[in-house]
Amino acid sequence: MNKRGLDLIDQKILYELDLNSSQSFLDLGKKIDIPNETVAFRVKRLQKNGYIKNFVNTINVSNLNSFYYKFFFKFQKTIPVIEKQIIDYLRNYKGMAYLARLEGRYDCTCLILAQNTEDLYAFLVPFKEKFGEYILEQEILTMTSVHRFNFRFFYEGGKLLHSHYPEELLKPNLDAIDYSIVTELALNSRASLKEIAKKNNVHSNVIRYRIEKLKSAGILGNAVLDINFKKFGVEQYQIDFTLKNQNSVKKIVEYVSHLPESTFATVTLGKYDLAVEFAVRNQEALKRILDRIKIEFSNTIISQDIFQMEEYTVNWFPYRNVRIKP
Repeated sequence: MNKRGLDLIDQKILYELDLNSSQSFLDLGKKIDIPNETVAFRVKRLQKNGYIKNFVNTINVSNLNSFYYKFFFKFQKTIPVIEKQIIDYLRNYKGMAYLARLEGRYDCTCLILAQNTEDLYAFLVPFKEKFGEYILEQEILTMTSVHRFNFRFFYEGGKLLHSHYPEELLKPNLDAIDYSIVTELALNSRASLKEIAKKNNVHSNVIRYRIEKLKSAGILGNAVLDINFKKFGVEQYQIDFTLKNQNSVKKIVEYVSHLPESTFATVTLGKYDLAVEFAVRNQEALKRILDRIKIEFSNTIISQDIFQMEEYTVNWFPYRNVRIKP
């Protein structure tokens, strides 16, 4: 695969940071066997050159008594200025966890963090009042579980880290400081204890203790990378499957997890049962993967829709503007 000018050290740095983007440059240097000053220089260069968009923390929102609700929109009668207004509105919405432009059956997909239908109405009603005339179709799905596979396409031989965020809802016993920590790390997994402590007017040891508790409670997931896929010479695709048998979901997820091009799998209730995301060089590479999946699971796949994606927003816990009920 064309690494777009990245040498083996850069590839190793990216691979290790996607396993743990919060680790120190000193620890990272020891793993790669280079000085931590060199690591710091290379990471900053990867950021400057646009390979790394951000360092983020995944969040298990089901342990915060919340779901992601997945929306698909098909637009009509739009011109570029209207499309920009729609995207800007969605990007700025207070509960927006994920937003991407699509090429395929729909034009846009997004994830809204919500606890109930009241939260969904709070998003959908004002949005349709403002842009309803441009919405030809919409689809709403409940995302019941998320599987993230560490990025391996840019580092040959990388081992799989399969993170699973389950569907069981739990009511948390958290206070404002806990929510502040989760919010901060969701946006910046490399935020220092000192920075977070200062914002909350507490000692750094308090933040360290709280973070460990949030990890033990399964609320804070893995510290990972948010990257610009195009910089690596790959395109993002999402394949949404409709299945005959729900019992096959786990088998398909397990199967695709071992493909180095796979990045996410999400289980949903609604029109689609399972969505799988890949980072591939071109449509031919995607077709080869899809053919393998269809042959392996021909007895359960009813249909699939294929979307090419361009990400706009990634923030797995947009709490700073959302009221989460205890």
